[in-house]
Amino acid sequence: MNHFETLFQPMPLGRGGVTLPNRLLMGPMTLNQATDSGHITPWIVDWYRRRAEGGIGAIIGAAVFVSQGGRGWANAVGIADDSYTEGWARCVAAAHAQGALFGTQLFHGGAASKVALLGQQPVSASEWTREGFDPARALTGDEIEQIIADFAAGARRSLEAGCDFVELHGAHGYLLHQFWRQDVNRRTDQWGDPVAFPVAVTRAVREAIGPDVPLLYRFSIHADAPDAPNHPVTPESLRTFLEALEGAGVDVWDISCWRESRRGYFGTEVFLPDWVQRFSNKPRIVAGNLLTPEEGAAYLEEGHAEAIALARALISDAAWANKARRGESAAIRPFSEEDRQAINRGIDPGA
Repeated sequence: MNHFETLFQPMPLGRGGVTLPNRLLMGPMTLNQATDSGHITPWIVDWYRRRAEGGIGAIIGAAVFVSQGGRGWANAVGIADDSYTEGWARCVAAAHAQGALFGTQLFHGGAASKVALLGQQPVSASEWTREGFDPARALTGDEIEQIIADFAAGARRSLEAGCDFVELHGAHGYLLHQFWRQDVNRRTDQWGDPVAFPVAVTRAVREAIGPDVPLLYRFSIHADAPDAPNHPVTPESLRTFLEALEGAGVDVWDISCWRESRRGYFGTEVFLPDWVQRFSNKPRIVAGNLLTPEEGAAYLEEGHAEAIALARALISDAAWANKARRGESAAIRPFSEEDRQAINRGIDPGA
């Protein structure tokens, strides 16, 4: 064993006997390397394969649009009909061949989109314009029901592709988060309850995947930046949110702290994952600028999380986990913004 042994202990995912082989997940990253229609390409399969070879315990495939009207950017990956399933099966097989788990992150961008991409106006809980995007209109009740069904269908296709778990993307100001945000959701019908839509989606997905498949839920409080205000969330509304979603079937919290996992919340020095622990006993995966084995191991040992989601660190070095396991942190190639930009040119800088 080496100094980072904390990172390499197995962790049950809550049901069905599904267990992470270690405490390191590849957090969901948008690669923009799909086809124009959102289908998986060999480039994406190879990207996942290299990270699985590099020793990561599980891979979360990022922001997989469940509805054509939920696309957030060009060349993003989708699962909006059965034609997408085979591509995800190739990704799952690549991960499994190296002993890593794989799951999709089901997503609808809502107001975080543009007419030029969708061919129609973006939608949201209420009329709202997210900065940098086109004005969104409010969804009708029938449209909300259809999107709930789309999430469930995406979950079904994920299992048909062989996924070990499914995650819902309720963070970063996308549609699930837009309904939770009371500064965005101003509806006066049943969907005006800030947890109603997240709960309905979670229940539908739980029904689609059955009782033995772990269901993860990624959430963040602020939408776009680590220094954004907590308003309108309070500790009590966070408790309500967590308890409602657990009751609907969530097994694991994937907590996005953006790039600051050691930020205090609600006017205190208490980190967000520690607030979650006050209200929930579910395992916590935390993402938030934990770029080195030293930082990741310390965060776990201090009790702030049960597992770590790595994103930027794995852009620059696909073998991050194997190097950490060998105690070779000095050999890990550090993240650089140039590496992130290289992905947009179809280059894998961490290969």
